[in-house]
Amino acid sequence: MSKHMTLTNYAGTKLEIQANRAISLVAPRDINADLGIELPQGTKSVAFRTSNSLTNKGQTAWDEKTGAPCMWNLDMFTPSEACTIVIPYNNAASGKVATTDYFGEIAKDRISYSNGILYFKADGKSRGKLGIPPVRVKDFAGSYDAIDNILTIVKYDINPTGKYLNQEWRTDRAPFSGDAMNAYNDGPLEDGTQMGPFYEIESVSPAAFLKPGEKLTHNHNVYHFTGDKSSLSEIAKKVLGVSVEEIEKHLKNSYGSKNEKEE
Repeated sequence: MSKHMTLTNYAGTKLEIQANRAISLVAPRDINADLGIELPQGTKSVAFRTSNSLTNKGQTAWDEKTGAPCMWNLDMFTPSEACTIVIPYNNAASGKVATTDYFGEIAKDRISYSNGILYFKADGKSRGKLGIPPVRVKDFAGSYDAIDNILTIVKYDINPTGKYLNQEWRTDRAPFSGDAMNAYNDGPLEDGTQMGPFYEIESVSPAAFLKPGEKLTHNHNVYHFTGDKSSLSEIAKKVLGVSVEEIEKHLKNSYGSKNEKEE
């Protein structure tokens, strides 16, 4: 897929953009290679990879003064009463683990931090978004639905030293101090209406500081697994560092009972 577009940003810069996106299915043998796993016998899977790019088709370089676009990949999944988003993060880095007030502060009983893993309830009943900053982010995240027994893994490009656009709906914070990945749980708006319900695991590219003719590419892959719990646990522990039983336990504990939030 491709699209040529002209957009004017908040700084008044006219951006001439060529956007391209290629999508392909991922065979089981390639899933193993991508995630460093060996699919357990009897496990069913479906996966796809995307390669996304932006090219500066204008005559002016994009920098912090002109402003710059980025690529935003958001996966919209079906929530359930027993679905949890799981985000491993760099526990050795300093600074905040996550931005948790995109749409108002996320309630403490919906989010939990433990041993370098963030857990976020994905039931589609309370609107909230969080983001992980570049110094904390890892190149994968996931979710587990204990009702339908579905394990999802999302893998994406990251740049720990890159500058990411601030995605908050406000203009009083530094525009290049944003998060490198996000998660969203849908819920009713103030008037009672709702878009979904759904939940999202999202990745973004760094700001595209490109000279005329230069291109930035961002890869984002999605893997779904079903099977018996022991098999899914084997995958989850290898990729996310935690078993599906442990993920489910956090849900049953209502998250906030043993919150170990790290600052």
